[in-house]
Amino acid sequence: MSGQPAPEPPGQRPASSMARMIEIFDVRADPAIPGRFLGDSDGGTRRVVDGSQILGQSIVAASRALPGRTVRTAHALFVSAADPEIPLEFTATPIRTGRSFAGVTVDARQGAKIRTGCTLLLDVPQPDLVRRDTPAGPPVAGPETAGPEASLALPGREVRIIDCTDINDPDEVGPPVVDAWLRYDEVPAADELRRAVLAHFTGHLGISTALRPHPGLGTAQAHHTLSTAPMGIGITFHDPVAWDGWLRYHHEATFVGAGTAHIRGQISTRAGALIASFTQDAMIRAFDTGPVREIPSAARL
Repeated sequence: MSGQPAPEPPGQRPASSMARMIEIFDVRADPAIPGRFLGDSDGGTRRVVDGSQILGQSIVAASRALPGRTVRTAHALFVSAADPEIPLEFTATPIRTGRSFAGVTVDARQGAKIRTGCTLLLDVPQPDLVRRDTPAGPPVAGPETAGPEASLALPGREVRIIDCTDINDPDEVGPPVVDAWLRYDEVPAADELRRAVLAHFTGHLGISTALRPHPGLGTAQAHHTLSTAPMGIGITFHDPVAWDGWLRYHHEATFVGAGTAHIRGQISTRAGALIASFTQDAMIRAFDTGPVREIPSAARL
């Protein structure tokens, strides 16, 4: 495990970058409590932590709590917003550990509050008995046909979205399908960090995909006139989780209604090798301007 420095005091955090995100994914074991890991956050321009960041950290925590095993699936529920100014504590609790498969839960807390709960399945890597990859949707144009997406700009990560001028624009209307090409300056050597990097972007374009067919609605309105947030992400990794160059993130919104949306997606290499599949369940609602309803204390997390 790398020797990551202690979390920075508020107001002294480094600028956002992919190198910084990889440091954040690299959670540290707490020497005082077995199965507990400590981590920092990057809220960017908003004082809230992306759920997919915590998902990535939970993947790393589970991998290090059960060394020698590989995370195959991870399902996270983002039950409470996390503050980037407060360090995160991750507690990995094995459900069952067998010869091949193991289950573990990882709770991410800030103080006494659970921010995210994640359930993960790990296994011991095996050789192929058979192998078949399902392509990520129909073929699309390559990344050279699109310009960089400024709203997703991050030093060390380039994003290009196919057939889309502005993914956040309420007047940008198209099918409920978004294909994004990503390229990272740095691909981590550690397997668990590569999986965290892949999981991180699964929360970024799902809501935009769901809103795209609906004129007058777009993620530029999020947190202004629309209340939006990923509420849960599930990811399945297909070995080997390795790549070089561009990755394709294919998104398809299969349902939007009742204040929610469901998005499914696949991550593949430019050569077409499928390396992960994911789903996202999101909230899409108008801001509630009515009176606040108090939740009984027994029902609170």
